[in-house]
Amino acid sequence: MRSILGIKSEELRDIIVKEGYEPYRVRQILEWIYEKAVLDFYSMSNLPKELRNFLSGNFSILPFDLLTYAQDEETIKFLFKTEDGLTFESVLIFHHNRRTLCLSSQIGCPIQCRFCATGESFYRNLTYEEIIGQYIFAKSYIKKDIRSIVFMGMGEPFLNEENVYRVIDTLTEEIKISPRHITISTSGIPQGIVNLAYRNPKVRLAFSIWTPDEDKRKILVPLASRYKLNDILKSLREYVDITGNRISVEYTLLKGINDSNNDAYKLVRLFSDIPVFFNVILYNPKDESTTIYRTSVEEAQKFVEFLRNLGKEAHLRISKGLKISGACGQLRGAYERVK
Repeated sequence: MRSILGIKSEELRDIIVKEGYEPYRVRQILEWIYEKAVLDFYSMSNLPKELRNFLSGNFSILPFDLLTYAQDEETIKFLFKTEDGLTFESVLIFHHNRRTLCLSSQIGCPIQCRFCATGESFYRNLTYEEIIGQYIFAKSYIKKDIRSIVFMGMGEPFLNEENVYRVIDTLTEEIKISPRHITISTSGIPQGIVNLAYRNPKVRLAFSIWTPDEDKRKILVPLASRYKLNDILKSLREYVDITGNRISVEYTLLKGINDSNNDAYKLVRLFSDIPVFFNVILYNPKDESTTIYRTSVEEAQKFVEFLRNLGKEAHLRISKGLKISGACGQLRGAYERVK
């Protein structure tokens, strides 16, 4: 059945009115779904029984099923199956005083970063209802509010702009999440970065960069030959000029590949005229064969200190979910290998 999430409010109003119900019933339905995260039409108690029967008989709420999940004390990773038989993930992260949901925007990823499990394949963009459905499911699952959103899951958000922006509109307008608590992470799509500045200037931007060296980057990120660092840096400067926001630079350490003092020096020089702070991340191996690339915590701390000594704000972020295959694409990859 068609997911009701994919029906715009004007069309839903026409459907409801045609069935003989008042237009205000649409607002009640949307409140049950978006504000209360109710996944069963029959539980929408202020709707007439006949309307609940009609909705249940003609529409679904979520356009996917939960296949499995993995959980530890800090994270829950969900693996979903779409109506066309594909799989994707989202991750709920627990902090001391808040909950953050990491949303996927694509099934697989066309960027194909060498050390990323998601980049091993690409199938299609997620639809609006498949993206916003991740939020509704997670909120329903934990029975608690979620006020922090990051588009850092599977896929490149700026290659699915129409659906991502529609989701952001729903998060900010229907669910009332502050745009400053929403972050889009990109591997570096220059036009997407500029579009964000004009479209949602209060939404935060994170740029994931594997290495400050252009030649090395072409090896690690196949699409780097199309999206060059100079073009990306130009778009980042334009983003800052328009929004006034600092940019989070996500830098995942790979042992012996991008974790030297020289790499840190090049990284700082690359962003010398752009207001950024560095999130240095320990690599979460995509499978057992890639564990040799994990920089030690001690080495990572030295890398962070070197960045600070060069005058940049830097933090070491220990990846959550290591025990549950928490990095992008890992749970999905494990499922696909054994199914």
